[in-house]
Amino acid sequence: MTAVWRVLTNNLGWKLLSVLLAVLFWIAVEGEPELVTVQSVPVFYRNVEPTLALVSSPPATVRVELRGASDVLSRNNLSDVALLFDLAGQTEPGEKVFPISRANVTLPAGVSFVRSDPSELRLHLDRASESKGNLAPKQ
Repeated sequence: MTAVWRVLTNNLGWKLLSVLLAVLFWIAVEGEPELVTVQSVPVFYRNVEPTLALVSSPPATVRVELRGASDVLSRNNLSDVALLFDLAGQTEPGEKVFPISRANVTLPAGVSFVRSDPSELRLHLDRASESKGNLAPKQ
């Protein structure tokens, strides 16, 4: 019994200090609660092929669920959040489905993407001349 007591009390000051530091570190890391917010963000499309046009009124905004500490989920910090779809390489007309993921969302540091509503965008691409309605009847 005395051998066990000696092992437990040997360097007792250092052992208590290490436990105290571990508790303080845990409080510092876990001390700030994480919040979740839902926000409507604008949708931008870039690199649309000049011969193609987006038709059927693509959505201007999408609702996204974001998570982060309370200080980074402020209105000012989230004002630049947007969805960005790069349509480079889309050269053929038709309906295209683009999933909404973290890769499409511009987020400030400390904010993470949870999900969106809808979870994907269905875009209809058509020939630019056809989408303008200036088709002459064939003869």
